[in-house]
Amino acid sequence: MKTRYFKSSVLFAAVALLFTACKSDRDDNPQLGPNHTASEFVVNTSAMADQYIQLSPDNTVNLTWSQPNYGVNTVVNYKVQVGLRQNGSDNWGEFLETGFTTTSANLSGEEIAKVICKLDGFKTEDDYVDMGFREVIMRVKADIQNTQSKVVEGTEILSNTVSFNHMAAYCMIPSKGTLWVIGSCCGWPEPSPGNKQTLVDGGWFIMETEIGSNVFEGEVDMPEGDLTFRFYSKLTGWDGGDSYGFKVEDEATEITLTNGVYSGKGMTGKGSWTINGFPGGTMKLTVDKNNNTVKFELL
Repeated sequence: MKTRYFKSSVLFAAVALLFTACKSDRDDNPQLGPNHTASEFVVNTSAMADQYIQLSPDNTVNLTWSQPNYGVNTVVNYKVQVGLRQNGSDNWGEFLETGFTTTSANLSGEEIAKVICKLDGFKTEDDYVDMGFREVIMRVKADIQNTQSKVVEGTEILSNTVSFNHMAAYCMIPSKGTLWVIGSCCGWPEPSPGNKQTLVDGGWFIMETEIGSNVFEGEVDMPEGDLTFRFYSKLTGWDGGDSYGFKVEDEATEITLTNGVYSGKGMTGKGSWTINGFPGGTMKLTVDKNNNTVKFELL
């Protein structure tokens, strides 16, 4: 997925501002479990709160907060929620994907922009409209989790809200991932941005079944003859580290279709699959990166 953004050289910092709050925005502190009281959970206002901040894939926003006092010495888990303040109302979006166990975090500009785009209702890149600089709000959720990563009942608490008064997102809209088919089937073009349109026009790719599923599937018309190919998740060149094949080494391994089907393992690497004497035809390719398995089926 392409992205559109403006470069920014803004550095982000944070200064302290006491503002105690709790889950229900009361002045008193809630009881969070037997003999445990959470207190002094304060997110600090950033020194950049009134500056103009253009998000990009390459920058971060620093946020700091105090640790709630649960009355026990334990690891506290934190997630940051992002929202928009519009016409005096707070419109909260999702929590950022990355969680933290420290009280200082450099938040990904990409993750923040992703939440803002979803709040704006943009579903595709064609829908995207630059909304300019707006007031973006953030707060932090804290909790304690057990050894099974389940939240301990009564330990969840929300902080106060802080604002970045002039923050602009960019086009960061989730879309299905792509695996590009590179090999003798398409003349071994370099997996580079300049060859993207050629690969698209030739149908040399398969797509994720669902956004974030990490399972890729598609049908590709393969030519007759000795067939060799592997996959690339990004068009960053031969040595971009985004190749996926039979093994790590840049070597071809011959495989056999049994009743028109091959099932096996895959991994990050340049090892290609070779099918000698392929009769030609449409092949359904399935790559499951969760389990590192592949399936090639002649239709």
